[in-house]
Amino acid sequence: MSAEKTGNAFDFKVLNRLLAYAKPYRLVFWSAVVLTLLVSALALARPLLVKYTLDNYIIDPDLHMLWVFTLIMVGVLILESLFQFIFIYAANWLGQQVVIDLRTSLFKHVISFKLKYFDRTPLGTLITRVVSDMETVADVFSQGILVIFGDLLKLIGVVIAMFVVDWRLALISLSTIPILLVATRIFQKGIKSSFQMVRNQVAYLNAFVQEHVTGMKIVQIFNREKAEMDKFQEINKLHRKAHVKSIWHFAIFLPVVEVLSAISLGLIVWWGGIRSVVHGDVSLGDILAFIFFINMLFRPIRQLADRFNTLQMGMVASNRVFDILDTKSHISDNGEEIMDEVKGKVEFDHVTFGYNEDEMVLKNISFTVNPGETIAIVGPTGAGKTSIINLITRLYEINKGSIRIDGVDIKDIKLESLRDKVAVVLQDVFLYSDSIRNNITLGDDIPFESIEEAAQAIEVDAFIQSLPGGYDYNVRERGAMLSAGQRQLISFLRAYVTNPSILILDEATSSVDTFTEQLIQSSIEKLTEGRTAIIIAHRLATIQHADKIIVLDKGEIVEVGNHNELLDKGGFYRNLYEKQFIEADL
Repeated sequence: MSAEKTGNAFDFKVLNRLLAYAKPYRLVFWSAVVLTLLVSALALARPLLVKYTLDNYIIDPDLHMLWVFTLIMVGVLILESLFQFIFIYAANWLGQQVVIDLRTSLFKHVISFKLKYFDRTPLGTLITRVVSDMETVADVFSQGILVIFGDLLKLIGVVIAMFVVDWRLALISLSTIPILLVATRIFQKGIKSSFQMVRNQVAYLNAFVQEHVTGMKIVQIFNREKAEMDKFQEINKLHRKAHVKSIWHFAIFLPVVEVLSAISLGLIVWWGGIRSVVHGDVSLGDILAFIFFINMLFRPIRQLADRFNTLQMGMVASNRVFDILDTKSHISDNGEEIMDEVKGKVEFDHVTFGYNEDEMVLKNISFTVNPGETIAIVGPTGAGKTSIINLITRLYEINKGSIRIDGVDIKDIKLESLRDKVAVVLQDVFLYSDSIRNNITLGDDIPFESIEEAAQAIEVDAFIQSLPGGYDYNVRERGAMLSAGQRQLISFLRAYVTNPSILILDEATSSVDTFTEQLIQSSIEKLTEGRTAIIIAHRLATIQHADKIIVLDKGEIVEVGNHNELLDKGGFYRNLYEKQFIEADL
């Protein structure tokens, strides 16, 4: 499928696949094709009308018929302009409709990818595919294939008309075409590689800008402005180099077309003039018609360079989009079990998992969380705590073992049903540039009264009401208008309003101040009542009342017990406890 892989200047497999998206709009597509035929026919009629008028009503004057044919030519011109307008509108409309459908398919495909895919793919590259490349795809219809078809049709019509008027003048006019065909072939091959390079550099540039704008705080804190600017200039230079390469091809090709056009025109005037003056077998109308024909022949050829440019860029962009659509990186959703009611029993049975095949993060992990039980998972950074959360919600697939909820393997549960019963409060809170209310509901139809009741239950209603606009306060991108602790509270409320059967808190109090931590702690008992809770924490003060504490180290369970039992053991947990509390008192 890939044009890059085949090395072809034009890939019909990619084009056919793209045209499949135009099938729902076949009426508009074929209407545009018919309009192209009409425009080409009317364009050919003009030089023939000029020839006939010159030979019959100017050289042999007839004022009445001259007016008649002048009005006919004006009518033809008006019709041609009208059809051209409708064609341009239809082609652009078709292109935008195809892009809407293709972009929707792509986005739907991307949001179902495994997180592992996003771990390895720059976000800027995906943004380029969904936004920039899509606009280039639209040009395939609005400025590419349909227009190219019209130009080619016009060229064929011009050649036929030339031979009908005078085959000798036709051969002379076309004598430079072989040279033009060779030049066009060379141009096609060169411009193809140039456009591939241009689109790749656009993706690199977008990825760099997106990443550095997102991480601007780090750039400024560590005084990296100049260093990152130098990197940006290098990427920008490569981007410029790619564009210059494509411009270089055009700079050679277009003058070649102009020179060949001028040679054809000169030959017609020279040979046709001699035949007209000396032999009288070529009329002035013939010469004038061929001057029109040559312009109509070479103008589309010059424009075809731009059309081909557009089509090639569209093919490259389409190929890149289809590469993502063909990417198989989804969590399999073959389960048929619908979890209407979940008691909340969670079992890890000899689970082994690694983000990379040769590096396991969790090793033969087994534990059970009973319904309504609150357990805590602690351990040093990199022990595998957060990985356990990712596996419960099937953001990643395990390598070995099984995970069960209420005795059912999570692979047998429909993903939507599974994730509907599990709520997660992450350490790194993500908020959209939207109101607090919409960040809590995430678009779900949750009554405002329920939101207020939940906020009052966990004692965050007062803080929200103190903001301008209250629940309608826009937090801006990534919640920039709120503190880290306030963002954490919104995330906590977001999980609470869904009334989950299983609640997971991933370092939920790690980014909050003491007062905010107390707010969260005071609501945890109410929040965990009647549901299973799994708490991942560095601050051991937040999990001392957990029913069970699991201690992880290097992906393995090293200790299990409640707070007092683990302290009495004097092992790994006690060492963590002493570091946090005894050293803090000094």
